[in-house]
This record gives sequence, structure tokens and C-alpha cells, in this order.
Amino acid sequence: MELSSRFECWRKLKGPENSWGLAWFLAAEFSRRFYSSHGLVPWVIAHDGLGYYGIEINRVRCGVHAETSEPLGRFTMFGDVENWRSGSPGDHGLELIDQCQRGVPTPELIRASVAHFEQVPIPTKSHLSCRHKRWGSSYVLSFEVAAYLALQYEVQDLTIWNHPAHLAQKLKAQDSKASMKEHPGGFLFVRQDREVLIAGDGRILDDSGEDLWVEYMRGRSISELAKSIDRRLDA
Repeated sequence: MELSSRFECWRKLKGPENSWGLAWFLAAEFSRRFYSSHGLVPWVIAHDGLGYYGIEINRVRCGVHAETSEPLGRFTMFGDVENWRSGSPGDHGLELIDQCQRGVPTPELIRASVAHFEQVPIPTKSHLSCRHKRWGSSYVLSFEVAAYLALQYEVQDLTIWNHPAHLAQKLKAQDSKASMKEHPGGFLFVRQDREVLIAGDGRILDDSGEDLWVEYMRGRSISELAKSIDRRLDA
């Protein structure tokens, strides 16, 4: 609910053509529905040579999914939706930017974006024994904190990464659990020369020992958790 409120404020204050807020918000809604049960995860991409950016929908590497698989599609940098099984990269199958600007209600934007990926509501194979199923809530929380910050800042003021290709070396160096099976990945927040790295299960990977999930379960809100990341970037 708190992320939805932030999005409504974003809609009033910013145009979707000037920010990545729509893409992050829709990706968070997708993550909430499909990460734990289906093992589907939104990962930030940046292919500089192609000028190709956005948030891909990928399969988590787990006991059900193969080690490598093709992305299912993406949210473009500004929030359009591409289904790469029925279309192709660069084919904006669902243009939500215009709808957002025209004032289409947020529930309709969410419904259209989720439906465009054509996922079955119930996964065909059970992920009961997968890490993303057992501890998925903490990853979804971390994603929502990232989305909250994305709605607050322009991409040139704050960059956020969560693709394994971007984080593998940093996680290996800073996370004592980096070698664990089905590691939950992480999120890297970068502002100028400051970085904050958190594991996908909410652990802040510094010397503080703080954990977003633990703090959330103690009653802190998504906005408070986002502010804690913000303060670290300003320290």
C-alpha cells in the first residue's frame, strides 16, 4: 500500500517520460505476484552498446528452472511492456506511458502489464523446496524498497542494479553467504561515489549487521527502510 501511495504522488509530480518510476513500480507489482510462486524475477539491464535499457523478466536459477534461459520480456526504461515470447526486443507490445499520461487508473495499468506477460496463475511445477519460495517475501520487500527509491529519484541521481552480472563480484567480496546454493542475489544502490549493497534477503552488506527484513518485521515501514538506504548514500 505504501508503494502504491508513493506511485500516486509520483504520477502527480513527474511525467513518465522523464523518470524510471513507472517501470520500477510495475516490476515491483510483477515481483510481488510471481517471484515466490513462479520463480520469476525482474532484473535491471543496461546494454550500453545497443542503447538498450530497462528491467527484464527472467527465471530464477533454482531447482525447477534450468541454469540458463531466455528472458520472458522487459519493462522499458520508461514503463512500456514487451513480451518477447509473442513479440521481440524493441517491440513495445503494450504502450503504458501514454496510458499513464492520459490518467488511466493505476489498477488498470497494473492489470494490463501483468496480463501482457501471459503467465499462468498457478505454476506448472511446484517450487516448494526452492529458496525463492521459502524466503521470497524478503526479496520482494527489498525490491519494493528499491522501487520506492526509484520513484523518488531520477536515474541520473541514483542508479540501482540487481542483475547477477552486475553484482557477482561485489557479492563474492562482501557477502559471507555468497557461495550458498540458490543465493538470493542483491541490490546495489549508487549515488556519485557512494554505494550501498544489500543481499536479496535484506541483509545490508556492511559492518552494521542491519537487515531490512528484520527491521520490517519489527514494524518499520517501506518508506523508513528506503530512508535508511538514502542516509547511507549521504554519509
